[in-house]
Amino acid sequence: MRIVLTYSFWMLAFGAMAQQMPQFRQFILAPSVYNPAAMAFSKQSSISLSGRWQMSGFGYEPRTLMLHGKTLLKRKPKTVFNPGSRIQRDFAPIEKKKNVNLLHFVGGQITSDNYGAFKYLDVQGNYALNVPINADWKASIGVRAGLRNNTFTPSQGVVLNVIDPQMAYSGGDATYDAILNGNHRSLSFTGALGLGLNSKRCFFSAAIMHGGIPNSARNPLSFFDQRMHWMASVGYNFPIGSGLEIHPCLLVKQMVGAPYSVEFSTLATINYIYWAGINYHYGASAGVMAGIEISGNLKIGYSFDFVTSRLNKFSNGGHEIFLSYGF
Repeated sequence: MRIVLTYSFWMLAFGAMAQQMPQFRQFILAPSVYNPAAMAFSKQSSISLSGRWQMSGFGYEPRTLMLHGKTLLKRKPKTVFNPGSRIQRDFAPIEKKKNVNLLHFVGGQITSDNYGAFKYLDVQGNYALNVPINADWKASIGVRAGLRNNTFTPSQGVVLNVIDPQMAYSGGDATYDAILNGNHRSLSFTGALGLGLNSKRCFFSAAIMHGGIPNSARNPLSFFDQRMHWMASVGYNFPIGSGLEIHPCLLVKQMVGAPYSVEFSTLATINYIYWAGINYHYGASAGVMAGIEISGNLKIGYSFDFVTSRLNKFSNGGHEIFLSYGF
């Protein structure tokens, strides 16, 4: 392909192949955005909003907005004996064998992701099952399923004229012409399957995700080539002193056909109200984050990261905000 692409479009096209799932820096606060099984790590019901603006300064940089929530399905207690009722004889309740206490969680998320000329709107439902292993450890499994509407906007993908860059593109590049003549929209199924293991101090999480139907069933005229993703994370909670705890976490991700992505984050919580920490994405970025629990239910967090690669000459960094209301 001899056509010279503008720098911004080249970056966006490369990013579309290397990043098809949303990227969040404050994933410690909302692990279920990557793994539906992580909904079972906490019993609290919540609704949260995560917004991220990556690599600002390029123009058409990645922008993601996600609304997600979860709740624990509770059973109504059964009354087996009413002490206030009149009875003719003494009542001796029969001991029953203690059953395994399974916890069921349901939730969902709506994701809007814009990346240059490429956009999608994703609506998904989540379910997680929590199974106690012993007094300390619990295992969980989660599934996610939904629909994704992909959109390609030709006006935001600029190609230079190979003869005279000052002139408008007049055709000649087979790949780009095929994109323009193909389908600019594609509706597909999305899903994820995850596993989790957690205690009061430690957790492990692993999941596979797919942003579209398998390639063998995909419309060959569609430009959208969604790939399989997988992720794994592990974290621990170190109590330091009264009201002070340190939460390190390691996250590894990969999209099929792309390099591994390794991130490390650490949060320090103070009096269970304030938190601050750092995030490092190997070969890509580093940043800081902080937040506060405004009330017993409302939390707000913010993170800023700067590019650590050669692209830092063109980027002003990334911003992310996190809002959560628990009930």
